[in-house]
Amino acid sequence: MWVVFLIALVLSCAPKVKVVDQVQVGKLKAKCPKVVYMKVTYCPTRYAYSDRIQHMSLIKVVSLDTGRSIRISVRTNRKVKGLCIPKRYRRFMSRGEVFTAKVRVLRCGENGVSTCPVSFRGYASWYGRDFHGRRTASGVRFNMYDYVAAHRTLPLGTILLVRNLKNGKTVRVKVVDRGPYVRGRHLDLSYAAAKRIGMIGDGVVPFEAKVIRCGF
Repeated sequence: MWVVFLIALVLSCAPKVKVVDQVQVGKLKAKCPKVVYMKVTYCPTRYAYSDRIQHMSLIKVVSLDTGRSIRISVRTNRKVKGLCIPKRYRRFMSRGEVFTAKVRVLRCGENGVSTCPVSFRGYASWYGRDFHGRRTASGVRFNMYDYVAAHRTLPLGTILLVRNLKNGKTVRVKVVDRGPYVRGRHLDLSYAAAKRIGMIGDGVVPFEAKVIRCGF
């Protein structure tokens, strides 16, 4: 009896953690270090890419080789280890093909949002064929058959578990685009995601979304 009492007492005093879909999410912070030192290489592209910084962040790159710096927007790319910047900066930023830089994040993500709510509710709509193949805010092309979504402010790459409050069906989606911009709507689901939770016929349904991962 005393053993049961002691176990109950320990459990009641234990710190509470927020758990979403069996994943401990902590403070729900998007990936945005304030200052980080990293190896920098060059890309044959117009943009900078990194596997360590939130998509569409604005950064300042200070070369430890020459002391010179640039401000540039960075895209997320898992294949890039560290940071790569456009080749046009090669002679300006370094004496070789690889250098070390101090990188300061000036703006986290596209709109400076670096945190996510644990959950939120609202009204969801869906979009499909008219936008199929168009470029999204995250840079990838919209595929109506992927499980993706659009939200006005959540960090791009955020993963949501969305539940249709009319029928209880759920779907997991990644935020890759911005919108919807119709008053009274809070989330735009792709055709495939909308079909999974049975809302194609309704067009707009009340929903609850839980954040599985905040940002990329």
